[in-house]
Amino acid sequence: MELETRLVKARLNIEFQLLSDSIESRVLEEYQVITQLHNNSIDKWLHSLQAKSGDCKCGGGSLILGEMLVHIYRKLEHIENIIIGSEVRYVPLENISHTEQLGHGVILLDSVTLQKDKQYYIRLSLPIFPARCIPLFAIAIEENILKIIKIGDRDLKDYDSYIVSVEREMLKARKSQNF
Repeated sequence: MELETRLVKARLNIEFQLLSDSIESRVLEEYQVITQLHNNSIDKWLHSLQAKSGDCKCGGGSLILGEMLVHIYRKLEHIENIIIGSEVRYVPLENISHTEQLGHGVILLDSVTLQKDKQYYIRLSLPIFPARCIPLFAIAIEENILKIIKIGDRDLKDYDSYIVSVEREMLKARKSQNF
């Protein structure tokens, strides 16, 4: 099968489960909670800072400091949630595996057999700064290929940015091998 995207090698942790009536309402609720966590006021402030730093002639120093402050804030918020007992509790999913390759809108899994044309709920561990879990819904278009059908806006931007950064690293590696 030919996909309409470039693929990059990426071995990431992934949890998934065939979507069924028994878990659908719970995973939809989890999806909303996790997506809202990514769209809180501190993230809006960071995006505002990113937009301003693009116009700034001072370099990216303030942006890096802003990202570090956001990361520290999230760690403190996580610790606070553990202490008061209100941390996000993920719905247990049946399958844990790894990705083999990623593309814009698609995920290729490593040694997994999916049910073709069935919908899955997925949590993907994306190694960005700060690292986080991305919830999404996808349909199996082949035994090991998932096509993303629902993902939060910010999560999609971060997912696509991660793919682009891996592509850049691959190009740099090829370029250095040619010299």
